[in-house]
Amino acid sequence: MSDAPTLKIVQVDDHDLFREGVRDFLTGLPRYAVVGDARTARAGLEVIETARPDIVLMDIAMPGMDGVVATREILRRLPRTRVIILTAHHQIHDVLDALQAGASGYVLKADPPETLLQALDHAACGLPYLGPTLAARLAAVDTSRVTGRCLEALSEREREIFRLAADCSTAAEIARELCLARKTVDTHLHRINRKLGLHDRAQLVRLAAGIGLVHSIRAAGPWSA
Repeated sequence: MSDAPTLKIVQVDDHDLFREGVRDFLTGLPRYAVVGDARTARAGLEVIETARPDIVLMDIAMPGMDGVVATREILRRLPRTRVIILTAHHQIHDVLDALQAGASGYVLKADPPETLLQALDHAACGLPYLGPTLAARLAAVDTSRVTGRCLEALSEREREIFRLAADCSTAAEIARELCLARKTVDTHLHRINRKLGLHDRAQLVRLAAGIGLVHSIRAAGPWSA
């Protein structure tokens, strides 16, 4: 971690105390540097164009322009910048709108600090991230609007295994189908769950059904031999 480059961060949030608390938290960690902040999205756009941050922490509801519109505009101007929504708004439609606008992550203000750090690390690697509570809820609803963003985090091999697992193939069956060692399949499944913020096979199958990889949600037990 000591060799990792410093991540430049801009905060956009109209709650001064919360913004200052996040800044103080990140300033105490060696990898992060808060290089600017703003109370409104329009002011944030000016700060972001000047500071050219790696990552923007963006609230949803603010005076004037909202965080979803701002996210879309940031990525139009600076497509290599990553935006993480950091908000108290937990409605699924807000999550879907933000991901569709191009946000790399969505974290709730009520989540533990470690969740924000995980989102930052994922964004730095170009990977999407949802806080665990939201990931579980999103896996249970129709997620067809975010198919590409869900699967783009996976390698080609992981997508192949994801599709077989979604079809309720066991780990042993997947290993035989792809001529892989069972241990290798288990490792891929662990990485898939970690990247997509899933906790068990049932969530994986529900997510696959939601994005149209399977036509119905069938019984999904643990990974059996």
